[in-house]
Amino acid sequence: MKNIINTYLYYLIMLIIVGILLASLYFLYVWKNGQPENQDHYKNFTELKSDTKEHRDWKVNAKTTNNKDILVTAIHGGGIEPGTSELAKIISKKGDFNLYSFEGLLKTNNQKLHITSTRFDDPKLIKMTNESNEAVSIHGIQEQKKVVYIGGKDKAMAKSIKKELEKEGFNVEKSPQYVNGDSSNNVINKNDTGSGVQLEISTQYRKSFFDNSSLSRKTRENTSNYKQSIYDFAEAVTKGVKTQTHKK
Repeated sequence: MKNIINTYLYYLIMLIIVGILLASLYFLYVWKNGQPENQDHYKNFTELKSDTKEHRDWKVNAKTTNNKDILVTAIHGGGIEPGTSELAKIISKKGDFNLYSFEGLLKTNNQKLHITSTRFDDPKLIKMTNESNEAVSIHGIQEQKKVVYIGGKDKAMAKSIKKELEKEGFNVEKSPQYVNGDSSNNVINKNDTGSGVQLEISTQYRKSFFDNSSLSRKTRENTSNYKQSIYDFAEAVTKGVKTQTHKK
């Protein structure tokens, strides 16, 4: 009788342990895919601008071309999400697309300048967005594996870009919910078509764009430190955009 009770208790304990492990994995999955956006220091661009100084703490690079259909943005460029503004500029040049990049210039803690996409309301960007048909937004995400998360409301354009990136050997996955770019308040979805594409590029991929895997300002500001992979990435995005645009 005692052996039966011990056996029963053993299996009961094992069952409880397995249940706890499965519950932990489930809640970890839910947390990662439903993780809320970071708490920003500034709630909008007006507040940031009143508390900082342009050209000292940050700068805006904006370019318009004869092609008003496509706008490429990097609203967390410079030291905020390093590598994003550099990539956006190359895409803009390759595709002859309009460009807007907001670049953090602080020596440290550029994350302070981060304003989430649903609240980034620089009037210059809003005007450029309103005058475009499509927006492609370049972001960086703190992810150690090599991955590009792709989201946004324009599913056809996202699919076209994904196809070209995968041809170049880049690992592309569907964005987790908290960075999926589907919100109507997201600046990329405020154009004529009400849709855009958001690319979230992992830390490891962005490091691989530069010599010595360095994301320092000194490295990023010298194009001789750029690796072929950043140009391959830009070419793939450009090709994906143009392929889908020509279908419309």
